[in-house]
Amino acid sequence: MNITALRTTTFTAVVMTSALALTGCTGEPDREDDDVISIATQRQPHLYAPYAYEDFAPEGTTIEVVPMDTSTDQMTALLSGDVDFALMGVPTVITGVSEGSDITLIASGADGGSGLIGDAEIEGVPDLEGRTVGYVPGSSQEMAFRLLAEEAGLDPDTDINMVNLGYADMHEALSSGDIDAFAGAEVGVSLSLLDGAEPVEDIYTTPLGPVNIGLATTGTLAEENPELVNELLGIHEEATAHLEANPSEWIEAVQGQFSFENEVLEQAVENIWLRSDIDEEYRGNIDELALQMQELEIISEAPVADDVVTEME
Repeated sequence: MNITALRTTTFTAVVMTSALALTGCTGEPDREDDDVISIATQRQPHLYAPYAYEDFAPEGTTIEVVPMDTSTDQMTALLSGDVDFALMGVPTVITGVSEGSDITLIASGADGGSGLIGDAEIEGVPDLEGRTVGYVPGSSQEMAFRLLAEEAGLDPDTDINMVNLGYADMHEALSSGDIDAFAGAEVGVSLSLLDGAEPVEDIYTTPLGPVNIGLATTGTLAEENPELVNELLGIHEEATAHLEANPSEWIEAVQGQFSFENEVLEQAVENIWLRSDIDEEYRGNIDELALQMQELEIISEAPVADDVVTEME
């Protein structure tokens, strides 16, 4: 099966501009057409899977993919009822749960997709003292970097100049010399590596592990319409497994959808591990991530994995 070819004839990602502009929303998904499932995602290779869902959906089921810029935007769309599901950053799901929002994680999506990248002369985290490092506040990359800095005896808030940057801006900022390193995501990581930058240190060696992306919905939908949620879970599992087993097809499909260069994607997929299961190790990573978010005062109280994850039958 060639996903790119199939998509050309059978599937167009739908940007639900009109849906996002609705007023008087009840906070529950619009289920007027039970054969249409909407899912929010982002324009990154490790969040590509929803674009392949249509190829694995039952006959008569339509998948509407809603591309968004941030996980915060995705959570807002979920909670307002504008989308049914979201493939998004796990830290944002944890934040929502800690605030009492009706959001829950039902599957993993992708591990990895991260990197701590710097100028070639930087030989390790200790060399970052007094230097400028780009990061996204509240991200798993920020928390992993802070743990690595502390292990190296550095206080990120006083010994390092931490600069808030969007993921898409990090490669250019490093290339131009505006920053010395960044804790960021693909494809910026691969762009910088191909441009001569080097990994400062393995970002996955902290207790957070490589946890990054998960599939979320609302607790209300999971409770009131488990048939729909289980249907989407099955689609997600099949699509994710197929892409993971066929990296060349995954690269071709991502390139066709997002127009990234092939060389960049070949580098990026080596740093991404697609998955859909939530095992005990993954739960442990969620627990550690939540504790670090509390430590950094991103959230006031850390939820445990059992509060973040809903196991479907």
